[in-house]
Amino acid sequence: MATSYSWHPGTDRVTEPGIIPIPLLPDEIMSSWLTRAALFQGCDPLVLTGVLWPKWRAWTRDIDRGLDHERLIELSSVSGIDPKILRAACLRSILSAVISGSPDDLATWPWILALGTRNRKRLGGLQYCPICLAEDAKPYFRIQWRLAWHTCCDFHPTRLLDKCNRCGAPITPHCLSATDSDIVICAACKCDLRNTTASSLSKDALQFQRAADRTVKYRQGQYGTMNLSSVEWFTLSRHFMMILRKASSGKSEKLLAMLNMLGVGIETLKPTLTGLAFEMLPVSERSMLLESVWQIIQAEADRYLDAVSCSFLAKSSLGNGRHPVPSCIERICHAGLNPGVHHRRKKRVVIRKNRSKQAVLRMWARLQRKTQVSTK
Repeated sequence: MATSYSWHPGTDRVTEPGIIPIPLLPDEIMSSWLTRAALFQGCDPLVLTGVLWPKWRAWTRDIDRGLDHERLIELSSVSGIDPKILRAACLRSILSAVISGSPDDLATWPWILALGTRNRKRLGGLQYCPICLAEDAKPYFRIQWRLAWHTCCDFHPTRLLDKCNRCGAPITPHCLSATDSDIVICAACKCDLRNTTASSLSKDALQFQRAADRTVKYRQGQYGTMNLSSVEWFTLSRHFMMILRKASSGKSEKLLAMLNMLGVGIETLKPTLTGLAFEMLPVSERSMLLESVWQIIQAEADRYLDAVSCSFLAKSSLGNGRHPVPSCIERICHAGLNPGVHHRRKKRVVIRKNRSKQAVLRMWARLQRKTQVSTK
């Protein structure tokens, strides 16, 4: 299956096959391969990993992030697949192009979809294209379907899905049992994930996705005439996303005016339902944000400076201590920002007010998300 960018070649054959006698397919992610291996052997994925690692509960964590060296060597010895190929089927190899330094294994990884794991139960984190699965001779899940900037299938193209179209459950192939015929079965309602209508995609979100893939591949991205490292490019994109989410609250008319000058469709800019981190949002909300981020990137630096200057924005509008302005556009922003007039803060009397309707709905959505994993 062709893609805009191949993440790893897989392996056509397995040398000296052991208890995992199936090859790793091109761009296949680790959890998909282990699940297919278990179903091929006629056992649950939980049973297979229990044999491989008796004292390690593999499915209670995000195994797609990567395995330590010892477990990787063990897996290579029982599968006949080179450790380098197995390592390429994990997300850590991609993350190095997105952030600097080592990630916190206990935290949400930037630009990697969060699973929302509690024991073996999950809230999301895995997407799929029903047409890809339908056309596969041997259906499997791709590593790019775990990337938060992927909201479209570049091959067909169509928007990716992140839940069962019939029951609304998250995609959890690791919860399948030995009696399930294939990896394309929904673990919750047992329907075939391929039997669904594909959704239309956002062309701008697809353009951002392709640009992000190129940036990861070449470790270099473009913003107008500026050549940025891949880490700088993703940091800049995250900054633009922060501005969009801040503007979507509708509290800053100046910020909305700036985005309007950049060609962003502010009439379609809506606050996310839960207000959660980007990596926890559903595909529809991520697509909306990435569409607008791409529109800002396309406006380039000179137009961005003009928009900032004409909107008379204060310094706090584009960055603060927690979310500083990226170094690559810091000079541009400071040249156009209104320094503002600073007054001595007076002690205010805090008057408790009723929460807004939007705040209540956001709290309710978060509560539903939190309790969903504990009731399933």
